[in-house]
Amino acid sequence: MFAPGLIFTLIASLRARRHTAASRRPHPIGATMSTVIMSPSSSARRRPNGRVAAALSAILVPSVLAMVPLFGITTAALACACGCSVFDVGGLDTPQEQDHGGRVFFEFWTGDQTHNWVGSSKAAGGLNSDSKINTEWYNVGFQYSFNRDWGVMVRIPTVNRALTTDTAPIGPGSETFRSTDIGDIEIMGMYTGFFPDMSTGVVFGVKLPSGTYNAPGLDRDTQIGSGSTDLLLGGFHRGMITGDNAWQYFAQAMWRQPFLYQDAADPQGLFDGNAGVVESYHPGLQVDGAAGILYNNWYHVLGFDKITPLGQVIISHRDHDTGTGSDPLNSGFDRVMLSPGIEFTKVLDEANNRVLKTYFDIEVPVYYRANAANNNGTEGQLVAPYLIKVVTSYNF
Repeated sequence: MFAPGLIFTLIASLRARRHTAASRRPHPIGATMSTVIMSPSSSARRRPNGRVAAALSAILVPSVLAMVPLFGITTAALACACGCSVFDVGGLDTPQEQDHGGRVFFEFWTGDQTHNWVGSSKAAGGLNSDSKINTEWYNVGFQYSFNRDWGVMVRIPTVNRALTTDTAPIGPGSETFRSTDIGDIEIMGMYTGFFPDMSTGVVFGVKLPSGTYNAPGLDRDTQIGSGSTDLLLGGFHRGMITGDNAWQYFAQAMWRQPFLYQDAADPQGLFDGNAGVVESYHPGLQVDGAAGILYNNWYHVLGFDKITPLGQVIISHRDHDTGTGSDPLNSGFDRVMLSPGIEFTKVLDEANNRVLKTYFDIEVPVYYRANAANNNGTEGQLVAPYLIKVVTSYNF
């Protein structure tokens, strides 16, 4: 699903760059890309359609891939309750041309799911036995570029989740169950050697089943961990819209495919009344895509070396869950979100590339289609009216 689109994007970009005779001029640390000055004899100047095709394909392909399931395909499921992997796309944390060495980062993600959703519209909360899911992720990570071609990244999350649900007739009624623990660790590799400016790359790796998936009171689709090992495959591309490097576009996509699964006993049988029964849970695959534009020429403002505002669209699809511990009738969604964001850059030591960055965005759904049907007295999925993402990183 993902690989053909990524290949198409890379080929389009390669064709556009193959005819470019360019010289580079110095640019300050924190620039998202180099400024490229076209020579008068450049064949790219005579043939601008190649650059336009590269830009359009890089923006549209990930979006189209993620939108495919919106038309004629069963909607999707999510073991992460609100779609936490959507945070893996969007923003400005892709490698830059001047990057080298290491990068440490801290991420804060949060979502408060309070609206019951059936199909493509909001529904009565009483249809769903769950009334609220609040989740906070505190992630620490490390990224290291061995050279301009290869790099690695590790992300270790800590997750705090609170689920408020109706436990009657098995329990006393409405209860809140909490689970705080290490989440599913991700180990990724990166290849950015397609072009000298590192503007196009692929990422690949695995998500490990390190997060707990048997906390009392939580169903498998609301546990901190999915209990699955997932294959991760993605890519990104950046390009210039204007020749002065002020306006740029970017596109990212990520495909997650679970392939190893862990069974677990239902500790209390709140969902089906069968406490202690070992159940299987197979989360479905997920595809997330993001595309946007940014302004890259706002230097020395409010004490920062650069401030970079951006606007992006984020599109997600997830296949429904399967297994005896899943709820395929009420799991999964297709979603389109609009997201404004901003990044603040402070150069601490330009000579040694010591740079501190803080990024913030808010992600607001403008389209949501939840797979929903009555199953043991519950119908619908809880949706967050917005998601928040904050990332602070230090390059060294």
